[in-house]
Amino acid sequence: MHTITNNYRDAHILNLGSSGERGPYLVTQTGVSPKDPLPKERMFVLRPDGRWVDFNAYACQGKPEAMDEIVFSTTTQIMETFGKLFGPPRVLDLPVNEEGLKAWVERQKDGNPLEAARAWAAGYQERHRKKRRG
Repeated sequence: MHTITNNYRDAHILNLGSSGERGPYLVTQTGVSPKDPLPKERMFVLRPDGRWVDFNAYACQGKPEAMDEIVFSTTTQIMETFGKLFGPPRVLDLPVNEEGLKAWVERQKDGNPLEAARAWAAGYQERHRKKRRG
């Protein structure tokens, strides 16, 4: 099993924009947390604050706005964040609600997860337009 790193080469950048739009972006890495007492492979996401977190901790919340704090608006923002990461990855251990996670997984079975992510991204962009205006 691969232990996650702060090396951008080990991460995947997903463009969640639709119809050729750029962003928002999600930075993921699959592996094991460096301090995990029982190594378990998970999908981690990098937050703009430079900490990695288990994606399931956000997916299980069942509210689209919870995901807003794990995306980047631009690729420049991603590279700036990676430029500030030194030493071993800082992993934030957030709780995963098993019921919420089960409900999220069930919703993904009915459709294309990438399309679900793009629908969320459209909502994200609308929420952020309102913030800028408001």
